Amino acid sequence: MRTLKYLPQILILILLISCQSTNDNSNEEGQWWTKEERQLILSELDRTTEELKTEIENLSDEQWNFRGGDGWNIGEIVEHLEMQNQLHYREISVIANSPQHLEYRKITEGGDDYFIKYATDTIKGQAGWFLTPKGKFNSKKAAESAFYLARGKLREYVETTPADLRKQFTFRSPMYEKDLSELTISDVRDLHQLLLTGIAHTDRHIEQIRNIKAHDDFPND
Repeated sequence: MRTLKYLPQILILILLISCQSTNDNSNEEGQWWTKEERQLILSELDRTTEELKTEIENLSDEQWNFRGGDGWNIGEIVEHLEMQNQLHYREISVIANSPQHLEYRKITEGGDDYFIKYATDTIKGQAGWFLTPKGKFNSKKAAESAFYLARGKLREYVETTPADLRKQFTFRSPMYEKDLSELTISDVRDLHQLLLTGIAHTDRHIEQIRNIKAHDDFPND
């Protein structure tokens, strides 16, 4: 009889637990971003950081500021990369805490190669005003420190985030102008693919630095 007396309260408790469980898993269909994919991003961030360090750590100020044509010098390239890492950190950390829209998986699934091949794409990109170097660092050391800080914070986020970066999406065209069926991989990417883009972008600029150092007039110490 004692059990029957408390039966309504027990049923309510069970219902509340059930509803909580349903809410916690309402946007999940298993883990899409795998441990292997997280490790891939970490390894590639480490690789590109070390390759950039190898290319710039022993440069003199004259080499750092050498301009072999109408493009950026090495100092400007590093400033540009520092800004790109800051922007990607902000974009990823904000979107990872936003509502999931899993319908976009239809577009991004299997599309990683599109972003990986950007590293060797021969079409020259054009940086937006917000990624154009402004000469904000007063020394090579300051620019290097700023880049390593931004890259380190991005790496730390990738290593520790509980977010499923395959279930969060970022866009490069106005979504209200197209139906879902009209969108392509150039319009939308998941956050893992955004990280792949940043890695490929770094590879492109490492190669640019190597080409500057190979210039006939590059100063030799």
